[in-house]
Amino acid sequence: MQSPQPRYEYIVTVAFIVTIGLAITFLIDSSTVNPRFAFGGDLPEVSLSWLLIGSLVLLTAMGAEWIARPHPQPMNWVLRSFGPLRNVIPAFWFLPGLSVIAAYAFWRLFNPVLGGTAFLLALIAAASMLIVTLAAQYFSLDRQAEIHTPAQIVLHISGYLIAFGSFSAIYYTRYRTLYSATMVALVSALLVYALLNIQRRPISIGVALIAGIGIAELMWALNYWQTTFLLAGVVLVTVLYVVIGLLGYACSGQLDRRLLIEYSIVGVVLVGGVAYMSLR
Repeated sequence: MQSPQPRYEYIVTVAFIVTIGLAITFLIDSSTVNPRFAFGGDLPEVSLSWLLIGSLVLLTAMGAEWIARPHPQPMNWVLRSFGPLRNVIPAFWFLPGLSVIAAYAFWRLFNPVLGGTAFLLALIAAASMLIVTLAAQYFSLDRQAEIHTPAQIVLHISGYLIAFGSFSAIYYTRYRTLYSATMVALVSALLVYALLNIQRRPISIGVALIAGIGIAELMWALNYWQTTFLLAGVVLVTVLYVVIGLLGYACSGQLDRRLLIEYSIVGVVLVGGVAYMSLR
């Protein structure tokens, strides 16, 4: 039986519009016209650029829903209702939306060194990630395991790349732990919710938030650790990987002592390796 195919012209259109929006945002960044909005105290300022990024994230989420909605096969495990929003697919909003934020936040850090090349890399990364993610999300709805399993693997890889870019950028800001940990918790919760629901292991937003808060607790220690923002991003991604793996098996009732030990060893080895590299 022929598997349903996404409307690639829709996917390319969404990616193209978002890329143009990112290019405009970078132009505003490089100009003197980029007003900042202060909220008082030690709260981080918000620039006009970030307001534009927020608009692009909303547009991307709407595009993801628009692309996935026509899939002819059942998608009951990802449909949710929130007040007036009935039978929507929030699990499909977060990966595309966060990919825009991660591309902008991560690559702008390299602007002092790479100049315009950093902006070009950000545009390429955002467009590529969007096309791959939107197509993979559509294929993840297929009932055939040989179709949806590779798509889920692609989405998990995309999710961890998004997490690395986001976590690295958050650590780079060196905001107070209250603010940086809150951002890590939010990003982690959205990724946990999206990746597990896409993997057909449904969890609630509440459980995802608890997992995100648990991961964010690491920021208290990381903010006292003098390391690079890239290594800090690797540590947080490693913990996210362990949490998603354990939660996934717990949701399917397959979590046992062996898996708990395996994931614990993987986490300890990876985090220990990063700590060793930072001390050399």
